Amino acid sequence: MSDRNLRTVGKVLLALLLLLFGANSAMAYVGPGADLAFISYAMTLLAWIFAAFSAVLLWPLYALLRRIRGGKNKSAPKETSHFREE
Repeated sequence: MSDRNLRTVGKVLLALLLLLFGANSAMAYVGPGADLAFISYAMTLLAWIFAAFSAVLLWPLYALLRRIRGGKNKSAPKETSHFREE
């Protein structure tokens, strides 16, 4: 880069820094819609977390019940045809 380009880049960066550090906080009214949307997203996230934890915590109970009941049925019943063979 030439010396002139470096000065230009330096001036632009200085101007950006002055603008960013000199800005006050924005005062704006968002309205109730954003709150309601956030609440629904948060509740959905909590429901998913609860479902995941309950699935992990109940897994040993389901395995125990499956073992007590005798496991999975190894032999599947024969399929019967609803059509008459001629």
